[in-house]
Amino acid sequence: MGTSWREQREFFQDARRARYLSRLIGKAADLIVAMSLWHIPGAAGVAACLFYILTSDGFPGGRSLGKWLTGLKVVRIDREGMDFQASLTRNLTVAVPFLLYLLPGIGPFLACTLGVAVLLVEAYLGFYDPEGQRAGDSIAETLVVEYRQESDANPLSDRRA
Repeated sequence: MGTSWREQREFFQDARRARYLSRLIGKAADLIVAMSLWHIPGAAGVAACLFYILTSDGFPGGRSLGKWLTGLKVVRIDREGMDFQASLTRNLTVAVPFLLYLLPGIGPFLACTLGVAVLLVEAYLGFYDPEGQRAGDSIAETLVVEYRQESDANPLSDRRA
């Protein structure tokens, strides 16, 4: 990856940084999907949950279900397309509480306490960072932007089915 955000600022100057509320709603939707998958019986639920959290931004266009619902997408600062490796790196911080839950005995306590702390730090960084990058974005060198389809520029009355 190696390309810094500061060097790529001109490339992303036209991209509208995702609004904070949209990001929160999108992440909440993704966590709802993940928790729903967690309730699948046995190890399959845990695996499905972790798979979704870690790879969801690697789907086509850098859009998880939550980002699709809120009109956002993830882009890499080095201008390469989003892939599953970048998604895994970006979302590892969010997956940590789910991984901690698996520890015998103290796992649920750690998942709740450290999980809340991780999510608060991520939310703080996403809000106060000048580029809107949370820790996972900084590590993976990604940025969440508003996704504008070409059809969004046309009024509804001009769109053809």
